[in-house]
Amino acid sequence: MAPRIWFLSTSVVNYKLLFPFTPSLSFTTINSGTELSSLSRQPLDQTLLQNFLQHNCKSGNFTLNEALLFFDYMIYTRPMPPILSFKILLSALVKRKHYDTVVLLYKRLISMGGLVLDFISLNILLNCYCNMKRVSEGYVVLGRIMRMGFSPDVATFNTFIRGLCMERRVLEATKLFRKMIAFGCKPNVISCGALINGLCLTGNTSLALKVFEEMVNGNAAFGGMCKPNIVIYGTIINGLCKDGSVDKAKELLLEMKGSGINPNVVIYGSLIDGLCKNGFVDEAKELFSVMKTSNINPNVVTYNSLIHGLCCVGDWDEAKCLFIEMLDQGVQPNVVTFSVMIDELCKKGRINEANVFLEMMIQRSVNPDIITYTMLLDGFCLLGKIDDARKLFLSMSSKCCKPNVYTYSILINGYCKKGKVEQATSLYREMVSKGIRPTIITYTTLLSGLLQESKMEDAQKLFDEMKVNKVVPNSHMYGILIDGLCKNGYYSKALELFYDLENCKFKMNIEMVSCLVDGLCRAERFEAAWELFQKLPRYHLMPNVVIYNIMINGLCKEGKLGKASFMLLDMDNKGLYPNVITFNTIMRGFLKNNDTQKVVELLHKMAERNVMPNASTFEIVIELLGKDEKYRENLNLLPSFAVKDSTRPEADDFQ
Repeated sequence: MAPRIWFLSTSVVNYKLLFPFTPSLSFTTINSGTELSSLSRQPLDQTLLQNFLQHNCKSGNFTLNEALLFFDYMIYTRPMPPILSFKILLSALVKRKHYDTVVLLYKRLISMGGLVLDFISLNILLNCYCNMKRVSEGYVVLGRIMRMGFSPDVATFNTFIRGLCMERRVLEATKLFRKMIAFGCKPNVISCGALINGLCLTGNTSLALKVFEEMVNGNAAFGGMCKPNIVIYGTIINGLCKDGSVDKAKELLLEMKGSGINPNVVIYGSLIDGLCKNGFVDEAKELFSVMKTSNINPNVVTYNSLIHGLCCVGDWDEAKCLFIEMLDQGVQPNVVTFSVMIDELCKKGRINEANVFLEMMIQRSVNPDIITYTMLLDGFCLLGKIDDARKLFLSMSSKCCKPNVYTYSILINGYCKKGKVEQATSLYREMVSKGIRPTIITYTTLLSGLLQESKMEDAQKLFDEMKVNKVVPNSHMYGILIDGLCKNGYYSKALELFYDLENCKFKMNIEMVSCLVDGLCRAERFEAAWELFQKLPRYHLMPNVVIYNIMINGLCKEGKLGKASFMLLDMDNKGLYPNVITFNTIMRGFLKNNDTQKVVELLHKMAERNVMPNASTFEIVIELLGKDEKYRENLNLLPSFAVKDSTRPEADDFQ
């Protein structure tokens, strides 16, 4: 390793030991140029300078302050060191990504005069502007290059292509790529790689694939010798996987193997991740096995992708086995690994096990991030453990993890579901006071909670506050508002709001209409409900099972059983399948009217359509049999239903 410049790495005091007549050497004082006029009278230790340039700069073994001190001394030394010395120092700073510093130093160098920047120097400056996403200023440098009689080379174009792609100006980058040949420059593997990467990052995978195929086929513009390398294969495979084109990505994997290029862990990882995210978890597992048999050790990213894929398909046991395997292989889980495991356990309601994983990650010095805490909070709230959620929420700050809008929204939702709207409102006020801007989800959650608790004035204030904060209500929020108004007896206001939205050309959805129709039916305003139902085509909406169930229930309550039966037939005509709620609703109507024969007919229809009865159906049957002393004979008239797995939950499509 190159020796450290010890006197520069300790303090400015040590620097003064070498230059005792220099008043103060700092970047700020040098900018004025007034404190260093005496430096031109001091001889520069050339051995020290060369040692720094040839060893420290080339090895990267220096600090920014050391580089600045040497630069300051160089520009005030007479005679000034050659431009090559400056290029070495500035190139070293570029490698350390001190782009803004290099730009400032170039400006100072130019202002000092005495040195003429050459082609390489200008390319270094150009590279800095492009990496700083200031390509427009890079074009100014290009103009200077051409005015000085230099011709841009392939490195110049590569810098511009990469810079334009960084600014997501991929169309300009593609045009520049195509124009390279006009300047006598043939694109090389770096040019192609930069463009392909930029196109993939901006979602233009098809265009990236076209450039890639031109490389493979030996396009004349590439000189016929610019073939894809492992980096370009990795880039295009990753882009295709993110685009959902996993079949094409698999083809390229086979193609690169056929070309004698062995895939690395990054390429395997991209494909495994793509397969998992597109639902091909079994194929991902196979590829994972192929990777290991090829003596390529999976890294934490690969394990994370497959573990997440297994969790998505509900295979917790195998995900856990894979987690144990990575520990056995010495691969350290990171925050993503633990978060995936915790999220899956929370979704399954296994919050205690999720807490075990949280403790494990802390013991392993893996700091939980905001996503980890948000998942755990959601898990506690789903189980109704709001006090535990609150404790976890309060502990976040002590772990240097500040709650964000999603964290607050989850806890607000948890309080609302428990009916604790005062605490939810207090939490909302707290987040606002901390400068955290609520989202439409936050407002919708709290509004729903207030309406459920019949706090109409508070709900109105919140809605007005939301509009003041320029958060635009969506159809879901309006649906909740209409439903809340109806359930609290404000039917006229609900109708008024609905028709105001209609006049404003607001795009309705079926859920909004269903909420209003349900409210009107509950208020026994059946004509208004029927009128609204008839207007569905006018709103370009198709009725669903839910709204039919609402209407059938309303008609049965009104005693219009013939119309309710007609709606059952209308569902068939529209290709909708009545569910157990539909049949139960209409059977109760006929049973109330003592029409037992019709109830039996409907039970047979249920059996024919494989609509499985639920507890309400059995209550109807018991009531049916109780209406006739000869119930044993009636029992023989009832259909039999296929046995259903009792562990499978019933869908409740009635609001």
